[in-house]
Amino acid sequence: MSSAKTAKPSLFIVGAPKCGTTAWVQYLKTHPDICFSPIKEPHYFCFDLKWRYFHSEQEYLKLFEGCGSAKVVAEASVRYLVSTAAAENIKRFDPEAKIIIFVRDQADHLPSLHNQMLYRSEDWIEDFEEAWKLSDQRAGSTSARTKEPKFLDYKALGRFSEQVERYFDTFPADQIRLFHFRDWSRDPRQTYLEILRFGGLPDDGRTDFPKINEAKHQRARWLAGLLIKPPQLLRPLARLLKRLPGNPVDKLVGMGLRLNRRPGYLGETSEALRDEIRAYYAADNALLEPRIWKPSRTGS
Repeated sequence: MSSAKTAKPSLFIVGAPKCGTTAWVQYLKTHPDICFSPIKEPHYFCFDLKWRYFHSEQEYLKLFEGCGSAKVVAEASVRYLVSTAAAENIKRFDPEAKIIIFVRDQADHLPSLHNQMLYRSEDWIEDFEEAWKLSDQRAGSTSARTKEPKFLDYKALGRFSEQVERYFDTFPADQIRLFHFRDWSRDPRQTYLEILRFGGLPDDGRTDFPKINEAKHQRARWLAGLLIKPPQLLRPLARLLKRLPGNPVDKLVGMGLRLNRRPGYLGETSEALRDEIRAYYAADNALLEPRIWKPSRTGS
């Protein structure tokens, strides 16, 4: 793991989205020996994607300036899993990096991801079944609504086996831990202990693992779209106001989104569609299963 002097991240939670990554950052960041970047998802190593917030290593490493005394310096960027470049880029940055991956039953994962895309106004098809059936027709979309049109291809996003194998092809197996939502949600304490063992850290006695980042949607989607992506004519003014002390634009947008927020999913997924999704990924998941850490064992 990284030394206190370098304050370089060497523990990476690489995804997948909506599989518990936010919860696990919250659980782990309270450990006295772990320091996460203050921005949860810098996405620096996704050189192949537009979804990056930092574009130079110097800029990226500034995120960890406050982590000098930590035994483990970490970050979590859920797009690293779908990125075709991130694994190799992380390997070049730190050949001894430790990788944590979370996956989930696609029949739960994909509707949740679609709901999140709607919440962020990155998708505009409200019916998940329609979005699912159009998956492979939307990857080339040129809509300004989404930063990465490939994230509208839900079928491709659910093929975890090929995404996970990029990391096993790049790093030794003992530098990777793959956890399934069904396992860690059943016994988060045991998964927590395994992650601490993996990172070479002592148990701090944590036993509380509350639900975090539960599903939500925007009551008025037109308002959310207006707040997140203002009309072209207003964008220069918004950029100007963002430079003011305290960034009043982001505060107002955040307040508006919170007031417009409602718990739960915008729609329900039928059992017939859930069965179709499970059948679609059956072969893929059979390949993935041997890679998943099981609570009954402590190895990879």
